[in-house]
Amino acid sequence: MSLLSQNQALPLGLDDTTLQRLTTGLSDQQLIWLSGYFYGRTSAGRSEVQQAVQGATQAQPAAPAAAAKLTILYGSQTGNSKKVAQQTAEKAKQRGVQVTVQDVNDYATRALKTEQQLLLVVSTQGEGEPPVAAEELHQFLLSNRAPQLPDLRYSVLALGDKSYVQFCQTGREFDERLAELGAQRLLERVECDVDYQEAAQTWADRVLEVIAAEANTGHAGGSGSQATAAETLTAPAPAQYSHHNPFEATVLEKIQLNGRGSSKETYHIELSLADSGLHYEPGDALSVVPRNGEALVAEVLQTARLDGTAPIQLSGVEFELGTALTQKLELSVLTRDVLERYAATAPQHKQLAEIVTDIPQLQRYVYGRDVADLLREFPAELSAEQLAAVLRPLPARAYSIASSLLVHPDEVHLTVGAVRYAAHGRTKHGVCSSHLADRLDIDHTARVFVERNEYFKLPQDAATDIIMVGAGTGVAPFRAFVEERVELGAEGRNWLFFGNPNFTTDFLYQTEWLQHLKRGTLRHLDVAFSRDQAEKIYVQHRLLEKSRDVYGWLENGAHFYVCGDKARLGSAIQEALKQVVQREAGCSAEDAADYLRALKKQRRYLEDVY
Repeated sequence: MSLLSQNQALPLGLDDTTLQRLTTGLSDQQLIWLSGYFYGRTSAGRSEVQQAVQGATQAQPAAPAAAAKLTILYGSQTGNSKKVAQQTAEKAKQRGVQVTVQDVNDYATRALKTEQQLLLVVSTQGEGEPPVAAEELHQFLLSNRAPQLPDLRYSVLALGDKSYVQFCQTGREFDERLAELGAQRLLERVECDVDYQEAAQTWADRVLEVIAAEANTGHAGGSGSQATAAETLTAPAPAQYSHHNPFEATVLEKIQLNGRGSSKETYHIELSLADSGLHYEPGDALSVVPRNGEALVAEVLQTARLDGTAPIQLSGVEFELGTALTQKLELSVLTRDVLERYAATAPQHKQLAEIVTDIPQLQRYVYGRDVADLLREFPAELSAEQLAAVLRPLPARAYSIASSLLVHPDEVHLTVGAVRYAAHGRTKHGVCSSHLADRLDIDHTARVFVERNEYFKLPQDAATDIIMVGAGTGVAPFRAFVEERVELGAEGRNWLFFGNPNFTTDFLYQTEWLQHLKRGTLRHLDVAFSRDQAEKIYVQHRLLEKSRDVYGWLENGAHFYVCGDKARLGSAIQEALKQVVQREAGCSAEDAADYLRALKKQRRYLEDVY
């Protein structure tokens, strides 16, 4: 919109002809800068504005260039990258930087060659895969279509999880490829583990200091301008409860869902959120801060030949070693960084050094092993402080929420599968699932906080149909989905595909699903119990059996949700859905793959896989 309304009289000497003469030859950026400059000067009085115009007239050949715009892109699976991007954009706006923040999913790849300053916040999914939102830009950059970018200044913040060997792989690939294309780093890449908040804020402050310093020295083309944004930049308020300040939620109910003789051990756990102020929506997760079991802590101390009462310091706070191993340090999972630090502390073990540098060998070694295994297989004389320095902080574990807050005020429900297995001569336990299953009873408390998942939400239009595919505990969020839609009176139809080993022992929430089916609040229920017949049947087989109706629902605008094991369920469902489209649309495999990609880009195919 024009700065001056057509109904306003132009000041003397500022008719259209004069304005055209004054601005001829200026770039879009220079025009934007002048517009913001004059607008800001209006508060100082008309005379100062007129003086500014006269000064601009005299200095027209050397008009000041606008500060280089800053673009912040985020590629997120759950919403963490978006939160960081918005917080960084708010900080940039407060520094007077002209900023645009955008979801990579909506970013036109052709715009990349026009960028001058770019911050990219991106997560990594599983073993080195980009989030769905970032797939297109990732493929484009790594292809031979990507342009040279000599004028681009950039920095990458990579979010990941060190329990995966390919930690922050997507962020590394973006960072390295941008450098290969000639772009210059504003700041070296920063990689964040699951507890990312502090490192992310430090990165944001440092990179914005660099941008501000370069703007002031003229490196970025001039001084800072008033901020603008492509989307609302209200930074999310810090959560009242977090990993470092969890809420103590009382256990209200704990029910084992599997029947006698089941090969699985699944618990329905109800927790009180009374007086917490915590809020969640269907699709969100509840993170639980666990404690390591006493037996594993004792085994680590014995293997390391250390006294549990030995004093150590963690982040400047003193603990007894045994307390730190119980409450603060990861013992049940080995990660690459732990092995690297241990190898440096125990250089006599050449084999361990080789394992760390060989990715396939590293993946084989860490699978099923814990810290006690490492200490036993590669013994070393360590002090209590050295052992603590080697280990990783104990992260929280996130569980898909299985309840609607509308239906269960002041409560949150979880569906937890107890993880137990034998490996390398010892019985192992999942640190959080065994904490919930074995050590928490009714009236005990669990340390929890809510994790938002912006990209696994119900459709905004309540009349939209949904198809839900879950296996095992992957059914949890769909219990919340259906509860919520029933409570709101949503018109959209609900269709559930559920799979587990046996009908008689493993039909989780069977009574509830059958009641929904009887009432019509669940239009279809298709189940696959893989061990009830000689030939194993899984949910992907049920999808193919109902291909005509599945495709019809999708063509009618349905949203498609998948929750469960990424390796065994996620890829199988995608392949099955491509076969459904190929069969029902009569198209090629390539066109079916394009159909699935379009569903993902439209955020109508959504996954919560782990």
